[in-house]
Amino acid sequence: MNTNGSRARILIVEDNPPIQMLLRHLLSKSFDVELANTVDGAIETATRQHFDLFLLDINLGEDRTGVDLLGLLRQMPAYTATPAVACTAYAGPQYREHFLANGFNEYVDKPFSRPVLLGAIEEVLTAGRLWGHA
Repeated sequence: MNTNGSRARILIVEDNPPIQMLLRHLLSKSFDVELANTVDGAIETATRQHFDLFLLDINLGEDRTGVDLLGLLRQMPAYTATPAVACTAYAGPQYREHFLANGFNEYVDKPFSRPVLLGAIEEVLTAGRLWGHA
């Protein structure tokens, strides 16, 4: 839930259709989800609608990455402090630290389980509410 009592809105940016379907299936029971599969599509979607959290793949199969996308989103006044979770096949503590240092609030490596993914999302949404950002 977000601060007005409605379900939190999540923008998922993932270029792999099977992973898109999996994420929609895992998250749509608890959250309102929108999907984008490119950096430009994500920016367009984030301009048209408000989101409470970003779930960003890192390797988007194009010249720009999820890290690049988060930098662009952070330049938008509505999203300077919106929580973001990196969801990536890059695994290991060095990657987690890299993504956190680049503005992500949390990191989930693939393959992931539903409890791990939901736990990471709930953790950053709760932290955002505590700090008045969600």
